[in-house]
Amino acid sequence: MPKIGMPEIRKPQLIEAAIRAIDKHGFAGATVSVIGKKAGVSPAIINHYFGGKDGLYEETMKSLIREFFEILSEEVIKTKNKPAKTKVMAIVKASFSQSQTHPQVVKAWMGFWASAMHKPSLYRLQNVYSKRLQTSLVCVLKEEFETETARNIALTVAALIDGMWLRGSLAGGIDKEISAQQIQHYLNLVFNNKEGKVC
Repeated sequence: MPKIGMPEIRKPQLIEAAIRAIDKHGFAGATVSVIGKKAGVSPAIINHYFGGKDGLYEETMKSLIREFFEILSEEVIKTKNKPAKTKVMAIVKASFSQSQTHPQVVKAWMGFWASAMHKPSLYRLQNVYSKRLQTSLVCVLKEEFETETARNIALTVAALIDGMWLRGSLAGGIDKEISAQQIQHYLNLVFNNKEGKVC
């Protein structure tokens, strides 16, 4: 956790440097020294305010998660009076927004997910992200489905989002349009089945 006193203008600079370092060197190779050089600061500054690389990585992921949910909130607000399926797709599209699918950011997310299995602080952040996404989906889906059904659909949608992210990142880039279309097809099946339509 950053110590009190870190200039607010410096935090984004260090976070951006961490993302660029991860992009070029991976999580393991993005040392405090490398990040410090990219940010134009002494490694001692990073160690002092963040307690080292892990602390800066945690702050970097908090920043990306915060940004994601800000985008999600904005997209859902735009669909306030729309059907539930449209609201779910707003959440899906937020997951594939331009800022979240930039190649450098994708590498940071992938490194975060891998490291979360071994670092308690990142694991807690992963849980926060997953639960908030699940809750956002369930709240919208409950407009059309019973709670348990809404939870199951939300779980599948979240898994589809993660799967598209994984496949896209390993393929060299996330195709936002195709990814959203695939999830839209699943939602069409689910909502059509509820309405008794033949799929």
